[in-house]
This record gives sequence, structure tokens and C-alpha cells, in this order.
Amino acid sequence: MDNPVIYQALGALLVLFFFFLTYMFTKTWRWFHVVCTFFVFGASIAFTIYAAMSAKTHIAWRTMELKNRLAAEKAEAEFQTLMYGDQTQVVQEDPSIRTQNAKFARLIFDRGRVWRSCTPQGPPQGDGSIAISTVPPGTADPATLDNQIDDKMVLYAFTEADAPPEIGLPPGTRIPQYYLGEFSAVAVTNASVTLRPTLPLDNQQRQRLQAGGQNWTLYETMPIDGHKFFSIDPNATSNLNEFADVAPIFGSMDPDFLGKLLPPGVLDAYLRDGKRAADSDSPEKTWVKVRFIQDHSEVVDSDAILGGVEASQDWFDRGRSEIPLLRRGDVAKFKKDEVGVFPQADADDLIARGVCERIEPIYVRSLNDYEYQFRSTHLQMVLIRQNIERIQRNIDERTAINARTETLIAYRSDEKLKLQQDLDKFVYERDQITAYLGNLQAVLDQTKAELSRLYRTNFQLSEELRRISEELTREIDRRTAEAVAEVDTARGT
Repeated sequence: MDNPVIYQALGALLVLFFFFLTYMFTKTWRWFHVVCTFFVFGASIAFTIYAAMSAKTHIAWRTMELKNRLAAEKAEAEFQTLMYGDQTQVVQEDPSIRTQNAKFARLIFDRGRVWRSCTPQGPPQGDGSIAISTVPPGTADPATLDNQIDDKMVLYAFTEADAPPEIGLPPGTRIPQYYLGEFSAVAVTNASVTLRPTLPLDNQQRQRLQAGGQNWTLYETMPIDGHKFFSIDPNATSNLNEFADVAPIFGSMDPDFLGKLLPPGVLDAYLRDGKRAADSDSPEKTWVKVRFIQDHSEVVDSDAILGGVEASQDWFDRGRSEIPLLRRGDVAKFKKDEVGVFPQADADDLIARGVCERIEPIYVRSLNDYEYQFRSTHLQMVLIRQNIERIQRNIDERTAINARTETLIAYRSDEKLKLQQDLDKFVYERDQITAYLGNLQAVLDQTKAELSRLYRTNFQLSEELRRISEELTREIDRRTAEAVAEVDTARGT
């Protein structure tokens, strides 16, 4: 029945049959009815043709729509799988585009531009300024390059060295080795830049600049810290259903490799990062692994409208993502029995609301702000050097004062010796005078005693003389009176 010739033959027979009927109707119908019948028959044929064409077009479009709809559903499923991964898997076997974008965004976030294999052009000047060529070795036509460094741009300089074999990087890869300091671009061309220190250089940095012989790496922003940067496999996904000591949430760390990079006092914090926390760990370094006991959703994006890598204080207050490349675009949804790791305050809040149950505490080391720490450490070193210079100056002054004091002590010691000799002579003379005074005092005492005895004797003699004088006076007076009386008597007789 799919042969079109059959339909054409049937159509031709139908037309002939209509013409026969029309001819027969002319014997009884009026001309007007015959003409109308003819036109109605023609219109029916046209309508049938157009209806068949419409039906065919409709069927074709419905077939195409069904095919495209199935293809769209398949493409949507593939898009969802590629974008978000297999939703039926707890641990994704194949990374999704969103996961890769998040990893890439976190890798480039705050990274800034990097200029590698820069070559110093001679020794530094008196103020520490140094000319740097930004043309990589082996460049065919340096004139076509543009380093895109702006005047007054702040750059962080490191010396380069070959990567250790144990890191696993391709042979010949060069990595930053020694921090040279923070510099400002003062003279920029397409192939070079003159850098001037923004902070005073310490002695080791000056020695590195004077030594030369090494290529530099220039960073627009200081490299950032991360929990997975030091793990054996940074791309590995930890199984949160395992205990943290078995499957650390940030991946397993290599103690031998980290031991070559970090001092013993810092090494323990990196090795324990992502493992079970101890009771002695501070609350700000203790997170909590929890299991959801019911479905839960949480708003993780901020309402702030920002651009680039701009941020506001809401990011610090509520912990929500504001930077566009870090936004999720939807609420974070957690299903029952899923496991997550949250800061202690957030975990306690979820547990108090009956959303989660505690599994174990997790130790999370505090990330380093290298820009702040390098600058703070550098300033501390500068202050320490200034303090050392000031203390050394004080020591020199004290040494000079001590020398003058020693001279004065020697002079005073000699003077003391002479005074001691004078004192000894004075003491001798004093002792002699004291002895002589004792003798004189004894003689004086003896003289006084003798004078006292003589006084008493003289007093007694004086009293005796006075008594005798009085007796003699009385005796004389008596005798005189007797003599006068005898005379008078004699005269009277």
C-alpha cells in the first residue's frame, strides 16, 4: 500500500467517476448546481492534497521533535553527569566539570601573574635597586614580548632552583627557593624592569643580591597556603565514611618529604592536618566530622553583588562565598546519612538543632598568610637588627665608658694608695700622739692629784695658820690688855 501509483490510479478513477456523475446530473440539475458541485469537488481534491501534505509535515516534525527531545534529554543527562558527576555515587569516580572548575578556581584564586626565569642585570645599586630582564632564556625575538608589568607595581621576588626529584615534577622544572623581598617597579620596559625594595633588606638578602648567578621568579601576589598542597595526591578525594586517622580529609602526608622542607617544631601540624584531633588541640583548630540524620539544605552563597576578586565583611561574618568564581549558585543540599566536616561552632549548632550527629573531631591547621608573615617576619628582623645595632652601640659606649672608668679607677687606685700611705702615717702619728696624749694625760692626772694633795695640804696649813693667827691675835690682845691694865694700875698707884 506504499506504492504511490496505486493512489494515483484510484484518484484518476475517482475523477472520471465524478465527471460521469456530473454529466448524468446535468439532465436533472440546473447549471448552477453543476458548477458548484464541480468547484466543491475541486476544492475537496485541493484540501485533500494540502491535508496530506500537512499531515506528512506534521508527522515529520513530530518525528524530528521526538528524536531531538530524546537527544536533548540524553544531552541533558550527559551535561548533568559532566557538570555535577554521577548523582548515584557517594564518592565520584570521574571528576565533574564543576569539581574541576572549583579546583582550577582555587588554584588560580589569589595567585596573580608569575614571571619566571628572570635574569638580574648586574649588581644592585646603593639603595638596593636592581635591573631585571624578564625575557626567558632562548627567546627567539625578545622585541615581540611584553611583560605587562606596570610602573609602581609591587612584586615579590624569589631565587629559582631545580625542583628536588622526590617532588615528582618533570626534570628541569625550576621552583622558588629563597625569598629575596618585596620590591616596587620603578622603571619598566617590555623586556625589563628595575626593582626597588619597599622594605629595608636584611643582611642575608643583601648577600643574595650581591652574589647574583641565579634566576629570579617574580610574583604579582604572594603564593597562598592550602591544606592539600602538601599531600601525596592533592587530587585524591578522601572517603569521609572512614575514620580520619585511616583516611585524612586532606589526604595522606609524606613525612619524609615534609621533613626536608619544614623544621621539627612545625612538621607535626602538617602531618596531623586532616586527622583526628587531640583533646589538647585548641577550639579554633578543631573541626567536627558529622553524619546527617535528616535531609538538610544550607545557604552558602552571599547576597552581595561583587566583581573580580572583590570581597566584603560579610564573607568574614557569615562564612558565605562572595567571589563569583567560588559561588555554588544554589543552596548546599545534604541527604540523610551523608558525612560532612564543619567548624566546631557550626557543627555544634547543627547537632543542637538535631540535624547531625557527631562522629569525631578533626584537626585542621591554621593556614598561613605568607604575605603578612613574610612582611611581619621581615619587619621583625629589621627591628631586631636595629635593636642589635642599638645594643651594640650601647655596648660600644659602655665599653668606652668602662675604659674611661678603668683609667679613672687606676688613677683613683693610685690616689687611694697614696692616701692610704698618708692614712697609715696619719694613723701612726695619731697612735703616737694618742700614746703621748696618754702619757701627758697620766702626767696631768698625776699633777692634778699632786696639786689636789698640795691644795688640801695648803688648805690645812692655811687653816692651821689662821687658827694659830687667831690664837696669837687673841693672846696678843689679852697680853696687851693685861699690859695696859698694869700700866694704868701702875699710873694710878
